[in-house]
Amino acid sequence: MKSMLLEYYNAARTHAALAEEDWFGLIKFTGSERASWLQGMVTNDVLKLKPGEGCYAAHLTAQGKIVAHMHILVDEDSLWLSLERAAIHGLISAFDKLLIMEDVQMSDVSEQWQILAVIGPESRAVIESWLGETVDISLAYSHRVVDGCRVVVSDLGYEVWVLRELADKILRALAASGATAIDHGTWDVLRTEAGMPIHGVDIDSTTTMPELGDAGISYDKGCYVGQEVVAKVKYIGHVNRRFAGLILSGRDLPDIESVILKDGKDAGYVTTSVFSPGLNKPIALGFVSRTAYVPGTEVEVRSEGKILKAAITELPFKL
Repeated sequence: MKSMLLEYYNAARTHAALAEEDWFGLIKFTGSERASWLQGMVTNDVLKLKPGEGCYAAHLTAQGKIVAHMHILVDEDSLWLSLERAAIHGLISAFDKLLIMEDVQMSDVSEQWQILAVIGPESRAVIESWLGETVDISLAYSHRVVDGCRVVVSDLGYEVWVLRELADKILRALAASGATAIDHGTWDVLRTEAGMPIHGVDIDSTTTMPELGDAGISYDKGCYVGQEVVAKVKYIGHVNRRFAGLILSGRDLPDIESVILKDGKDAGYVTTSVFSPGLNKPIALGFVSRTAYVPGTEVEVRSEGKILKAAITELPFKL
């Protein structure tokens, strides 16, 4: 591991790190029927959210496959969806086909806004120093607008959504308040250790929401696209594979799409692999069969003709 990357990593783990999340974008919804319409489109309960709150959810096909997963934030007069840019076109195309006569306006505002991540144990202190006031939000995906910027409680710490023309100024201010700028590679290590799946990397058109776990799914809300498939998995059947972590025994990183073997038989595949400084070992994310999804299960990963020893672990990784 390069010393500079280790410096970045240590900043995120012991102090505060700052990342420009250019790979994420935003969709904004307005119109009087925005919440009731989106309620029928996604896996989580939008109608129970109050302004300043948010949730994790996904939009599915009728067959229960993930079109896109997202974070939904609620304002008094709008809804915001934060998701990978790689998924935005497909999601908007799917929504366009399902939007008939409802009073709902949808727009991709990714080019207008920049998402900055502030990560680490001192991330809140950095934001409060920058704002000059207390950040009085703590629940996951809760958020508030301050001086035209939106501060959001995220999976890795906080996000600050800023208009692009102000991004450089805010970046400098956050750095001056104690955050160390990091690169995408370091961010990817942090999100992997946190067990965060990424669309186009870990999630594709074959993935179902229950394979990722119960987060982002409400089993009490009314109908939504793909709901019957999700409910059937919950109450009648089971998933055949689960999203899981792997800790490698050696020093080799497995290639993406490497086959995971249990007792010599195909038991899944790798979607992400990185070296974890926190564990001082290579780690990976991937999908494993239901029978292999037991923490501590020893498996093998076949990568470039090598057989790498590994063990299944729950997510997030315990550092």
